[in-house]
Amino acid sequence: MGGLTLGCGLSYLSNLHGLVCDNVATFEVDLAVDTESYHTDPKHKVVLANGSIVNANAESNPDLWWAPKGGGNNFGIVTSFTLSTDPIHEDWGGVKTYTLDQLPAVFSAMVEYQTNVRKDPNANLILQVFTTNATIGVVLTMLYLKPEVSPAPFKPFYPIPTVLDTTKIQTITQLISGQMVPPVPRFDGFTTSFGPKASLYQHIESIMTTAPELKALTSLTAGSLALALQPNSASVVHAGNRRGGNALGMQAISQTWFVPDTAHWCSEDDEAAHNATRGLNASFDQDVIGHYGATSRQKLKAVQEKYDPDLVLQKLVPGGFKLP
Repeated sequence: MGGLTLGCGLSYLSNLHGLVCDNVATFEVDLAVDTESYHTDPKHKVVLANGSIVNANAESNPDLWWAPKGGGNNFGIVTSFTLSTDPIHEDWGGVKTYTLDQLPAVFSAMVEYQTNVRKDPNANLILQVFTTNATIGVVLTMLYLKPEVSPAPFKPFYPIPTVLDTTKIQTITQLISGQMVPPVPRFDGFTTSFGPKASLYQHIESIMTTAPELKALTSLTAGSLALALQPNSASVVHAGNRRGGNALGMQAISQTWFVPDTAHWCSEDDEAAHNATRGLNASFDQDVIGHYGATSRQKLKAVQEKYDPDLVLQKLVPGGFKLP
């Protein structure tokens, strides 16, 4: 929950309500950590230190409310979240699977879906392509936030023959509980974003099915590659701005979040797996916050200087992306 929220948090509701971080009404933050007296009291839900605990919201410490929304753990220890919620019960959705040879048709449908000028914010999807595992092939998970069978926004996908189709009227809980979790212990995730163009999707298909790095990856025990493509419309940014905005520096345009995930079995293969995919994308060692843009970076730096002038969290907390 903490990493999802402080990192940004994409969901099936993002086109309507913004990212997960946009839906934080209040952060409770522990400031000015004294590492010599740092400890945890099991009777309380908060982490204790010789510092102050403050609330950060639209009225109180609004800069500290904005900064962790994408800025991560660079400003204090977030001890609790107060989140806004939205009433949603039944919807339409499920999984459609395709053979790998249908990938060009699916990518073509993705472009048509994303470039529709009348984007319906109730519609969302994630496309996963298992280029190293033809038995799984192409997996499309789609969700429409109303109980309407075969809604119009997904029309470009309907003519494509499927291997499996589980779409039906159901709840989000039922949809999520049916998701596949591969039984592989080690993963490495990568990410970038781009605008939806047919030529670019064709280029991605070529790289991710013919790149020489794939041979090195599949030579590892249980080595495999899965591509995840998550389309977002301009409404994600607009919805977030209505709730106070975030630090991500996103443009209000239609875009695809592209996430190649690699998996393998043995810890001794970690370096080989990471190096094999460097030619495909970037990873945990990429400058994430540096890509938020100069305006956002400067504002984040100012918040850091105000609330953590000694850079305790920058220097001593090992996890998360640090300010450049």
